[in-house]
This record gives sequence, structure tokens and C-alpha cells, in this order.
Amino acid sequence: MGSQLLDSNLLKGHFIESLGSKCFLCQFGHLNVAADNAVLLLPALFEEMNLSRAIVAKQAQFLAFNGWAVYCLDYFGTGDSDGEIEQATANIWLENIIDATDWLAKQGVPTLNIWGIRAGALLAFQSLSRCQAIMPVSKLLLWKPVLKGKLFVSQFLRLKKANSMIQGGEKTNWRQKVAQGVNVEVAGYEVSDALLSSLEALQIPKDYDGSTSVAWLELAAKVSTPAIDNLIKEWPQECLHFSCIDGSSFWQVPELFEQAFLHQATYEALGSH
Repeated sequence: MGSQLLDSNLLKGHFIESLGSKCFLCQFGHLNVAADNAVLLLPALFEEMNLSRAIVAKQAQFLAFNGWAVYCLDYFGTGDSDGEIEQATANIWLENIIDATDWLAKQGVPTLNIWGIRAGALLAFQSLSRCQAIMPVSKLLLWKPVLKGKLFVSQFLRLKKANSMIQGGEKTNWRQKVAQGVNVEVAGYEVSDALLSSLEALQIPKDYDGSTSVAWLELAAKVSTPAIDNLIKEWPQECLHFSCIDGSSFWQVPELFEQAFLHQATYEALGSH
């Protein structure tokens, strides 16, 4: 299996139209419609996106060397896409996903695989039925998915609380402050009530119908949790491949750039080519 640096002919960039703006798709590998090898990558959000970027890119490179074409989406207001984060909402990002799926269909992609990382998994489930209306979705590949947007937002705002305490600031209910119409900067991201509220409305469904196979990799974990067990207990078990993979929580740890042990596990979970 290949693991060397990706040469330039396996790396491309595309700007696609979405809601009157340009969204960027970074392509790793060659598309082969006959091999049905397309993957739409939905990254983590905010600081988790930045901290996981190198590891995610290396995983995408590994997949590219082994027959997959991986398209990493920069949501509106992130990466090389148009807009600022304070203008974004989860609903806009869902439209970006639909427009990316539609663009891939126009490239001749017959079947899609969606790879959601952390909060990207929330967006994957929320957009799934609309993606399926455009083309069949063969698999959802999940890396340490966030279960509920409300908990994710709460944990994100703790960064602001911690930083404020270090700076000697007054005790503040930051969620309430944002709800009052004040945009707040958290870990370098200016967030609005519209953005946080739209994220809080998202959750992975307990009544998932199994219409697409799910490969759930619970990273940095030796065993499942009661919250996960309760969530998936009603899912059709034939649609679910669940596994725990021990290791570092790289989406929370600065200066961590390599998790090579994930390469093969992810390749196998996605399905070998």
C-alpha cells in the first residue's frame, strides 16, 4: 500500500458554485467512474478542523494511492471557499454538500461515499436523504462522530470560557451573550447565534433507517460508550460496521501530524479497491 508523498498529478482543486458563492473542493487521486471510487470528505469544524488537517490529508493521500478519489469540501466561510465564518450557518453548509454532490454527479460519478469527521458526521446524516436523491450513497464513513450538535457547541464555548478565565475576565454565559446578538470570537472564530443555533439543532438520528451502510470508527477509544450504545441500539445492525480504534485525540491536540495506523483501518472500512 502506498504511503509516499502525493505527486502533483494526483492533486487537483475545483471551485464550484453554491448559493451564489464559490466553494473549494480539493481532489486527492483520480476519478474512475467505472471503479465507482468517489469519496466526499466533510471535515470537522472550527479548531478541530485545523488540528486534524494534516492527518486527514495524509489519510486522503493514502486512499488516493490505493484507488480512491477523495474530494475534501471547504464549507462556506472556511478554507479557500468564499465568505467569512460569522456569515455561515449549518444550513448553508448543508447546501454546500448538496451542491458538491450535484457537481460530482455531473462529472459522471454514479455512486458516492461520504466521509464525515467529527461534526462533519452530523452534516453527513442531515444531508444524506438529499444526496441520495441525486445519486446512490454507498457508504457513510465516520471518524469519531459528534452525537449531538448542542453538546458540541457547549464544548466549543468552553474554550472561550477557559481563555477568558486565564485572562482574568469576568464570569460570562457566552452562549447567552451570543443569543443576545453579540458575535463572539472563540479560538480565532467569530461565531453568531444563527451559526450556533443551527449546529445545536443537529444530531445523529436514533431512528436511522439503514438506507446507507455505515462504517463507524470510534477513534481514541478502546470501548464504546453508553451514549453511543443507546444511540445505535435501534439501528438495523446489518447496515452498521462499528469499531473502536485506540490512539490520540488528534482533533484536540496541537502539533500531532501522524496517525499512520488509521490508514489501513480506514481503507478497509471504506472498502478496498
